Amino acid sequence: MKYLLANWKMYTTTVEAVALFAEIQQGLRERAKAGTPLPRAIICPPFLSLALIRAFIDHDLARLGAQNCHWEPEGPFTGEISPVMLKEVAEYVLVGHSERRAAGETDEQIARKVAGAAGAGLTPILFVGEDDRTKGALSQSEKRLVAGLRCIDPSRHHVVVVYEPTWAVGADRPADVSYVCEVVEHLKARMGELGIRRPEVIYGGTVTAGNVRQFAEADLLDGVGATRASLNASDFLAMFDQVAGFVDPTSDGIGGRAG
Repeated sequence: MKYLLANWKMYTTTVEAVALFAEIQQGLRERAKAGTPLPRAIICPPFLSLALIRAFIDHDLARLGAQNCHWEPEGPFTGEISPVMLKEVAEYVLVGHSERRAAGETDEQIARKVAGAAGAGLTPILFVGEDDRTKGALSQSEKRLVAGLRCIDPSRHHVVVVYEPTWAVGADRPADVSYVCEVVEHLKARMGELGIRRPEVIYGGTVTAGNVRQFAEADLLDGVGATRASLNASDFLAMFDQVAGFVDPTSDGIGGRAG
C-alpha cells in the first residue's frame, strides 16, 4: 500500500479544518470514481477538529489520525488526551515527531505512547530520524526505531514508521532520495529482525507537489508525509495524484490493511 500522510500541526481553526477536509474529500471522491487502486490518505488535524471531521468522513476515501496522545487510558493528567478517548474519533496517532522530541519527549515516553495507542486499538505512526546528517546518523535513526517499539510485540501490532530526518523538516528541500532509500532499507531490515512481516516506512520532511514524485516512485518507500503542502486542497490532491500513479493495482488499494 502507498500512504499519503497529512500532518496539519497547529494550523487551521475548526472552521478552516472542516472546510479544507471537505474540499479534499470531494477531490478524493471524484478520483475514486475511476475505480483504480488509490493511496490511503491519513489526515491528522488539530485535536479540536477531529470529532467535527469524523462526523462526515468517508472511510473509503480517507482516515483520521491524531497528532499525539498520552500513554495511560485515563488519569489525573491535566491537558492530556488518552488513546481510549482518541479511539472514538481516529484510527491512527502520531508518536515521536521530531518537534515533540525537541520539546523534551524521551524515548521511554515514546515507547509507552506506542504501547498505549496499540493497546487501545489505534495504529501508531512512529517517527524516527537523525538530528544531523553525520557519521552516526543511521545508528541514531535505528536506535529510535528500536526504542520506540520496545514496549510492544511488533509481530502482533501494526505500526507505520515515518523516516523523517530532523534536518530536513521545514528545510528548503527534502533529503536526497538515494540517501532516504539507503536509510529506509536498513530500517526495514531491522524491523524484519524484530518480527514485523510487512515493514511499512514512509518518508516525511519537506515533501511538496513539486518533489513528491521521486519519493512516490521509490519501491522501498510505502508513501510520503507532508505538512505545508497538505494545508492547501489543490496541492494535497496534486500529491495524491502523483502517489496514486505508483499504487500497485494488485495491492490492497484504498481499502488496504485495517488501521
